[in-house]
Amino acid sequence: MPPEMTFDYGSETPAPLYTSPSYLLSCIRLRSGRVKLFNFRARLFDLSQRAEAIPQHRPKQHVVCLHHFDRPMKLYRHLDGRNRRESSAKGDVAFLPADAPTMLRLGKDDPNQILSYSYLVFEADYLAELALSNGIGRPLDFVPAFATPNPVLHEIAAALTSAPGIKDPAANLFVESLFNAAAARILQNYAEVRYPLSGPARLTDYQVRAAIDYIQDHLQDSLNLASISRAAGLSEFHFARLFKAATGVTPFQFVTHVRMARAKELLRKTRLPISEIAERVGYQKPGHFSDRFRAVSGCGPDAYRKSVARGASRCDCDHSSSGIRP
Repeated sequence: MPPEMTFDYGSETPAPLYTSPSYLLSCIRLRSGRVKLFNFRARLFDLSQRAEAIPQHRPKQHVVCLHHFDRPMKLYRHLDGRNRRESSAKGDVAFLPADAPTMLRLGKDDPNQILSYSYLVFEADYLAELALSNGIGRPLDFVPAFATPNPVLHEIAAALTSAPGIKDPAANLFVESLFNAAAARILQNYAEVRYPLSGPARLTDYQVRAAIDYIQDHLQDSLNLASISRAAGLSEFHFARLFKAATGVTPFQFVTHVRMARAKELLRKTRLPISEIAERVGYQKPGHFSDRFRAVSGCGPDAYRKSVARGASRCDCDHSSSGIRP
């Protein structure tokens, strides 16, 4: 085996010599598989043996290593010509740029200690394309980073891990907003750019109105961040952050709130069946609509309609705020 092999961190079927399928808890594919989030869990003893089998190598992709260790863990890392003995704990992140020589060895702690960790893996050309499409010019050099605390990236990765469980047609808005936040954080922290990572300071009133009008006109459709940001005349990379600054909520939260408000209006003013109301506000599965309505309002759509029919000035079970949480 050559001393500096190229290692494919994005492979979902790695050679048994290097990892065991039983270590992998989940793999979340983003951007048509050009970005992946792998979540792992393994015994220190088993992981040490696998790490010893991997010599110094060059990652094929950019790799964000997220450590979820319950207690500090000793690591010996070689990264782009530098060596460091690390004491890493939960909340730490290391960044391995594509093609930067690296090697990892684990300390001799309790061999039965269970280690949880994640890799957020970007295909080598993806971040450069993303930066270029948002006005960040070349050259774009990524800087290796040993393990240091980065709680924001950890929170984003945890939210991305939970995203597949969200049974909502606007879940893609939630995922896209999280992904753009992660990409912005990575470019800010680990890239040397010719131009500062910046965009418009705020959305204009016209842009906010254009985005809201687009959402209200397309509630029945599968809304995505690209189409909403395009209606506002802005790239999706900056849009989610600026939209929240302007409205106080994320695009996902806003879309959910508008859909539930429209559903309540239809429940009050029409005799349409629940299934048709669900479809009119973008839910193909009535069960998912009912679950979301109940989470937002504190009661199901049938109970809401009956309460209104009794002449209550406000639904007895309507304790909604804005329906903003996934």
